Amino acid sequence: MKRLLSLPPNLVNCFHEITGYSRDEWFCTSDPVGCKLGSGGGSTWLLEACYREHGDGMTFDEWLAADSRLLLHAGGQSRRLPAYAPSGKVLTPIPVFRWERGQRLSQDLLSLQVPLYEQIMNQAPANMHTMIVSGDVYIRATQPLQPIPEADVVCYGLWLGPEIAKDHGVFVSKSDTPSVLECMMQKPSVKTLGELLKDHFYLTDIGVWLLSDRAVRLLMARSRQGDGLKNYDLYSEFGCSLGTEPSIVDEELNSLSVAVLPLPGGEFYHFGTSHEILSSTLAIQNLVNDQREIMHHSLKPHPAMFVQNAVTRTAITEANQNLWIENSYVGGGWTLAHENIITGVPENDWHVELKPGWCVDIVPVGEAEYAVRPYGYGDKFRGSLLDVATEVPRELA
Repeated sequence: MKRLLSLPPNLVNCFHEITGYSRDEWFCTSDPVGCKLGSGGGSTWLLEACYREHGDGMTFDEWLAADSRLLLHAGGQSRRLPAYAPSGKVLTPIPVFRWERGQRLSQDLLSLQVPLYEQIMNQAPANMHTMIVSGDVYIRATQPLQPIPEADVVCYGLWLGPEIAKDHGVFVSKSDTPSVLECMMQKPSVKTLGELLKDHFYLTDIGVWLLSDRAVRLLMARSRQGDGLKNYDLYSEFGCSLGTEPSIVDEELNSLSVAVLPLPGGEFYHFGTSHEILSSTLAIQNLVNDQREIMHHSLKPHPAMFVQNAVTRTAITEANQNLWIENSYVGGGWTLAHENIITGVPENDWHVELKPGWCVDIVPVGEAEYAVRPYGYGDKFRGSLLDVATEVPRELA
């Protein structure tokens, strides 16, 4: 199976050197700079870029049918997770699970994601060669996978409550045919979800889609405009054109057969924001509390503290909750609070006081210089530059 990754532009040329992954099995590119393609257009761009480099004289249709491919979207600016914007969220270091065996100290989000996707792809019907997934989530299946039916599109979902489902896409099916998609909804209200339950089921989309070659060709056709590509969304446009009663009328897409499957024993962890790298990591660590299963018994002052690949000379207490220190030297002159994320700090003898919610990332520039990137724990990095609410605190700057 070939893995196709859409990455931040600065990571593309050094991805294989950083990870050690084979260029024959891992293809990398980035969306064109300054052009928003969406998840549908981005998938088309990724496939076409890989075909141009590895087509080996085949027609596109021959190439598409010749191998299985995992398309993983991990590009973007990572505005809500600035600590890992330079390398992309997909290489975010993830602490070993205290209850798991066989993990690596150097593991990252990508290395945790891919095994499940490979397992699903290995069980896919012969007409399905393409899987599209998101790069900022970690999905676990704690039970064996069910057989995957023959269809043009197969989507996986989770049984989640309306308070979570309202912020995501949902797959709606009649209660007497739960595996057949009626329609897809984007961020339905809690009221709408409640009304559905009278005679329908809904599964929350987790961003794991299998496509037949026919479905891929139609997705690519809808992503084109003239001689180029346009912004086309896999979920709100392509997805809402699927099912027996789709909300978007498009005869060709409406004719695609679609199956929806609940992921057995499925768990979904998002790593898209500064808050989520802590909350999701904490949730995973706490999945097992049976002391007989836990191999790492060292006690931390507070569970929501994660220190990796770092030297810490300052005192860390229970008051320093929601603390993430990675690839950094935090000397005795540092004073920490809570909701602090510290990444990339070189060895130093500085006297630094981080107040609650203050975070810092340091990036090397050239051979001897560094760029200091201060930000707030909850910053969204949007809005006017002239708005006082978007300013970095003067003390931190």
